[in-house]
Amino acid sequence: MIVETISEVAIQIAAAGNIKAEGVGDVCAQAPTGVKPYVNDILGWVKYGVIAIIIGAGFASAGALIVGKFGQMGRAAQIGASGLFWTVIGAIAFVCIYAILNGIVGNGC
Repeated sequence: MIVETISEVAIQIAAAGNIKAEGVGDVCAQAPTGVKPYVNDILGWVKYGVIAIIIGAGFASAGALIVGKFGQMGRAAQIGASGLFWTVIGAIAFVCIYAILNGIVGNGC
């Protein structure tokens, strides 16, 4: 059955002559009609919300580090240093994820 099907397809291809394979052109990802303003608003709020969280976490961690060092509170300094580390990792992850999503979706055609 399968051999007969493959044979029939091969015969049809041979009878048609030359075969042209065309690739898919540039396809742009677009929001559905009427949704684009809402998508832009939501993405804008999420983007600036994450930036605000990163900045807030950086200031809080630096504050905990400074207070811990000057106040002889080793645990607070340790938490502040750890917080700064994770804040930098979070900022790097945010930039990478944003770049990947921007590369997939693009800026329009």
